[in-house]
Amino acid sequence: MLTIVMRSIWPIFLGILFISLGNGLQGTLSSWRADYEGFSVITTGLVMSGYFLGAFASSMLSPAQIKKTGQIRTYAAYASIASTAILIQILFIEPPVWFISRFLSGFCIAGIMIIVEGWLNSISSNENRGQLFSIHMVVVWGGLAMGQGLFVVDNPAGVSLFLLASILLSVSLIPILLTEIKAPDTEIQESLGIKALWKSSPSGVITLGVSGLASAGFFGVGTIYAIKSGLSVSETALFMTLFIGFGAASQWPLGWLSDKIDRRKVILLCCLVVTSICVLLSLFEFSKTVFLVLNGLIGAFTLPLYSLGVAQTNDRLKPSQMVSASGTIIFVYSLFAALGPFSMSYFINLFDEFGFLLYLAGVHVLIAIIVFGMMFITDDVDESDQANFQVMAQRPSVVGMEVIAEEALESQLDSD
Repeated sequence: MLTIVMRSIWPIFLGILFISLGNGLQGTLSSWRADYEGFSVITTGLVMSGYFLGAFASSMLSPAQIKKTGQIRTYAAYASIASTAILIQILFIEPPVWFISRFLSGFCIAGIMIIVEGWLNSISSNENRGQLFSIHMVVVWGGLAMGQGLFVVDNPAGVSLFLLASILLSVSLIPILLTEIKAPDTEIQESLGIKALWKSSPSGVITLGVSGLASAGFFGVGTIYAIKSGLSVSETALFMTLFIGFGAASQWPLGWLSDKIDRRKVILLCCLVVTSICVLLSLFEFSKTVFLVLNGLIGAFTLPLYSLGVAQTNDRLKPSQMVSASGTIIFVYSLFAALGPFSMSYFINLFDEFGFLLYLAGVHVLIAIIVFGMMFITDDVDESDQANFQVMAQRPSVVGMEVIAEEALESQLDSD
């Protein structure tokens, strides 16, 4: 059954692969080039925050736009705007223009993800939705990681890499516009209030929100840390690739572990590992190989925190609330993520590369303290009542929340 469905929807995955490749390349390139062009560290942080502000705005405005103009036309418009936004960065090397460019990129790419997930949700069945969503996550994370490798294709001080990122976004249109998939009707979900979400799971909300400070900060100005640490262009590309690649690969084993024990213990483990590595990197000098691997391990235990936070939250929601909670989760994560690049850049500006490590350690210690405290206030959810862990691409997904809700309902029916 899955094979038959894949034959009809492979253009969607091909299109999203090109989107992820271009997006991964553009993010790293923009941060590196901003430093090269003489932007201050804080200015770079503000510019890179534009992407996450755009994603936040898209989560509120894109569903209505998609309903008005349809999936395919909206996808085409968003891909074209995102492609053009990259080219604008070549023509006008000014911080305000680059902020607008990053805002447009975040708005359009987040909107495209909403469209793609709507397609997957309508085409899939209860039996294969989880498998399709897993494939979608592999494509997204794989594309982002491989996009970092494109950073070494040419000199980032020139215009070629900007052109390549623009081309990749434009090419993503081809498989989508030629597909025969019927666009589904779009439904705008009501959001579960933030007060109700917080009351249900303070640990989950804190984890998925505050972790955005770390992950978005890294995606925004991680290259500045690499530059200040003396890495070359190729080493910077490897640095970013390892962070994302390790972060993607570790989600499944950590998710499996969190399904077996109290998720908060897994969250504490992640925070402990990241903080310990930051302390080691602060106190000792390592060879570049060890340095790169240790930073990759930071990604392995930082990036899964978002998915763990979503799972921890879902454990304390009714299945009927899970999909409606996605809107509030978007709000919480986007709010913190928009602050991530700027706040991390502020620490780097004050303390150079040590500020990067101090910031990451501080964020993870904050999560650990709150989650540890909550373990004495609220009881763990029984394993039989836990919602199954799903990998998330640093934003709530309609498909992912549907999968979790369906599995929770089935588990509930089986226990009855």
